[in-house]
Amino acid sequence: MGSEIIIVPSAFLLVAYVFYVIASAFTRRQQVRSTSEFQTKLLERMGNMGEFSQFLDTEGGQKLLGTVASDGGSAHQRVLRAVQTGIVMVCLGIGIFLYLSDVRFDRETYESLGFVGTVSFAIGLGLLISGYVSLKLSRKMGLINGQSHSQATKDVARSV
Repeated sequence: MGSEIIIVPSAFLLVAYVFYVIASAFTRRQQVRSTSEFQTKLLERMGNMGEFSQFLDTEGGQKLLGTVASDGGSAHQRVLRAVQTGIVMVCLGIGIFLYLSDVRFDRETYESLGFVGTVSFAIGLGLLISGYVSLKLSRKMGLINGQSHSQATKDVARSV
């Protein structure tokens, strides 16, 4: 009886999560495709470098240059998301271990819960390490340094 309580909701949540990941990836792909098609058509319409330079001096040109330079999600957001998920997964693993220490189960249920706790803890620890390494690499590469990269300056716009 104990294993059904865990398996059925877990299987349902796993299937729901897979559908969520597929749907969000499809949506993101469509957004990137439409944005890149729009930007490509806009750049094709520019007749010469003079028109392009004049366009980049406008507010719309500055925004276009900012969106072309950025990849959609900032390095700050990706690192923060990894750290947040890592903390939740580590806490879940620790919570399962604390629950196992207080409640008596048969051997099979104990091993199953222990496995879920171990995997949760390991994934959370991996995400925390990944977030830390990403933060260090992003700082070293200049992606995270306290300055916003989305705003284009007139010098950058003219050099293009």
